[in-house]
Amino acid sequence: MSRTIWLVRHGQRVDNVDKKWKANNPTKWDDPELTIRGKQQAHEVGKHFANMNIEAIVTSPYTRCIETSCQIAAMMENKSTKICVEPGLQEPLYMSMDPPTIPSMDKIKEYSTQIDDSYKPVFEKLPVEPKGDLGCGDRCVKTFQEIAKKFPSGNIIIVSHGVPLANIHAFLKGHWKYVGQCTISKVTDMYGQSFRLDYWSDKKHLSQTHDLQEDERIVPQAPPS
Repeated sequence: MSRTIWLVRHGQRVDNVDKKWKANNPTKWDDPELTIRGKQQAHEVGKHFANMNIEAIVTSPYTRCIETSCQIAAMMENKSTKICVEPGLQEPLYMSMDPPTIPSMDKIKEYSTQIDDSYKPVFEKLPVEPKGDLGCGDRCVKTFQEIAKKFPSGNIIIVSHGVPLANIHAFLKGHWKYVGQCTISKVTDMYGQSFRLDYWSDKKHLSQTHDLQEDERIVPQAPPS
């Protein structure tokens, strides 16, 4: 017996195309929303999952992930699929403002009626972590493992960022591997006994497969000096 854990990175973000966006948004430079293309990418991910039985979508609280998750949920025939907000899936702290500029739960709930504000996250507050891309590794792996325990039977989708997902790949396969925006990875969970990575960063569902930021990090980035 097994179930599937799907891994999805958020869609294209506005600062991918507007290089002045961060400088023009100094109070929330770590929380850009999706572009029109990013929303279309998320829509196409939703079409891929539309007929599947998904118990929950567990997402990073950043706006780009919330928008991606809500678009996926909107495309599903199963409207009982809940969206659960998990701080443990967010970007490394060294890539974020201090504190991170994540939207409030009231703001997040405006995106979809499927937001489950009763979900108890693995991390209410993130622990201190080393700088660099590997610094969030322990937190991301613990979050992945604990999410699997929280939903012990149904299929689930995890929506996160490039660096956290690369750290999960390192846990599953023993080496770092970055993932493209709105690509899909499939993990078979043998109900807690073992995890098997079936494929990584699949893009066949996307109408445009170029410029997915998948080569953004070939190797983990060292801490800034």
